[in-house]
Amino acid sequence: MKKLLYTLFLTVFLITSVKAQRVLTLDECIQIALDNNLEIKRARNEAISAKAGYTQSKFNFLPDLSAGASHRWSEGLSFDQTSGTRVNTTTLGGGASIGGGVTIFGGFSNTLGLSRSKLLLEASEQTIESNIQTIEGNVVSAFLQVVSTQENLKIAKQTYDLLNEQLDREEKRQKAGVGDMERVYNFRSQVAQQNLRVVELNNQLQSGELVLIQLLLLDPSEEFTFQGISAEDAELEAEIANFSEVSEKSLENSPAIKASELNLEATKKSYKIAQYAWMPRLTASASYGSGWSSNLRNQDGSVVDLSTQMENNVNKGASLNLNIPLFTNFQNRTRVQQTKIQVLNSEIGVQQAKNNLINQVQRAYLDLINAKTSYAAAKESLVNLQLAFEFAKSRYENGTIDFVTYLTSLNGKNNGELQLVQAKYTILFRQLILDIYTGEMNNQN
Repeated sequence: MKKLLYTLFLTVFLITSVKAQRVLTLDECIQIALDNNLEIKRARNEAISAKAGYTQSKFNFLPDLSAGASHRWSEGLSFDQTSGTRVNTTTLGGGASIGGGVTIFGGFSNTLGLSRSKLLLEASEQTIESNIQTIEGNVVSAFLQVVSTQENLKIAKQTYDLLNEQLDREEKRQKAGVGDMERVYNFRSQVAQQNLRVVELNNQLQSGELVLIQLLLLDPSEEFTFQGISAEDAELEAEIANFSEVSEKSLENSPAIKASELNLEATKKSYKIAQYAWMPRLTASASYGSGWSSNLRNQDGSVVDLSTQMENNVNKGASLNLNIPLFTNFQNRTRVQQTKIQVLNSEIGVQQAKNNLINQVQRAYLDLINAKTSYAAAKESLVNLQLAFEFAKSRYENGTIDFVTYLTSLNGKNNGELQLVQAKYTILFRQLILDIYTGEMNNQN
C-alpha cells in the first residue's frame, strides 16, 4: 500500500513538474501572440470584407436581371388592363415578367469604384502586417523586460548568498570570541536589505511575466518559464548601419505607411467619383411579361384559360435611357467638398505615419548607439570592480579594512553587473526593434 501511494505521489509530482517547466522562447512568444491577438483577427476579418467588396465591384459591370409574378384581387369599379374594359365586379388577375438593364455609361463610377475597392483591399492587407509589426514590438519589449529582471534577480540572489556567507563567518568568529558584534549587526542589516531587494525583484518579475502572459492571451493560472537570450560579445559590439540606411529601409518596409498611402489613393478615387457625378448616365433596359384576368371571357361566357391568356397577352419592351443631373439640391457639390477633405486628411495621415515611424526609429537607433557605448564601458569597468572587490574582500577578512569600505566595494561590483546587464538587454531590445522596422526580423524567420 505504501509503495502504491509513493508511486501515485511520484507520478503527480512529475506531471506537475513537467507542467511547471513549460519554457517559452522569444520566437514562440511572438508566434503565440500572433495566433491569439484579437486586433490581428479583427484586421483579417476586415480584409475578408474588403475582398468581398472588391469582388462586388467587379460584378457591378454585369447587367442586372430580375423576375416577378403577381396575383391580384379587386372588387368594384375598375379598368381591367388585361381585358381592356371597365368592370364593376370582383376581379382576379395576375401576371409574370422578367426584365433587365445595363449601364452603358455611368460617369466612370464602376471603373473608379473597382480601382478604389482594390486599393482598400490592399490597404486592409497592409493593416494586418502593421498590426503584426506592432505586436512583435510589444512582445519583444515585454519579453526582454522579463529576462532582464531575471538576470537582475540572479545577481541579487548571488549577492544575498555572499552576504549570508559573510554573516555566518562573522557569527562564528563572534562565538569563538575573536569577532565583533558590530560586524555581525552590520551584516545582518545588509542581509535583510538584500533580502528585501530580492523580494522586490521577484515581485517585479512576476508582474512582468503577468504582463507578457496577458499580452499572449495565455492562461495566467498556468506556470511558464521564459528562456533568456544569449548573445556573444561580437554580436553586442558589432557595427550598426548608418541612420539614413536604417530609416530608408524602415520607410520602405513600413506596412503602416503603405496602408496610409493606399487609403490616400482610395480617397482620391472617391473624390473623382464625386466629381464625375455631374456627368450624364446612359442605361438600357428590356422586359418581357404577360398577364391574365378573370374578366377575359370566351363567347360562351366562360373565362379564357390561363395558358391561352398568358400566350396571347405577351408584352415586350426595350428602352434606352439618358439621365442628365441638372440640379441635385447641391448634393453633388457637397459630396465633392466632403471627399476633398477626406483626401486632405489622408495626406495628413500619410505624413503622420512617416513622422511616427521616423521618431520611433530615431529613438531606437540612438538608444542602441548609447547602449553599445555603455556596454563597452560597463564591461571594462566590471573587470576592475570585480578585482577591486576580491581584493577588498580579502583585506576585510584579514581585518585590514572596515565594513564600510568592504560594503562600498561590494555595491560597486553589484552596480557594475547591473549596468552591464541593462546595457546588454538594451542592445538586444533596440536591435530587435530596428530589425522589425526594417523587415530584417521577418527575413531571419
